[in-house]
Amino acid sequence: MRLWHQKLISKLPRQQLLGQHREIAALRGNGWGRPHATVNYVFKYSPYKLYQFHMLVLER
Repeated sequence: MRLWHQKLISKLPRQQLLGQHREIAALRGNGWGRPHATVNYVFKYSPYKLYQFHMLVLER
């Protein structure tokens, strides 16, 4: 799993953008309860921040 920086979202090709959406959706569902070293840091922040990032991806 990888989360792209928000400044790169507008430059992502369609396939990567769809992948980003799937990854964020999985994280919003608590990542299926499995830890992943690359993205576990998101759980240290407010869930609202992940929601805001997801909205940014969906608007693209």
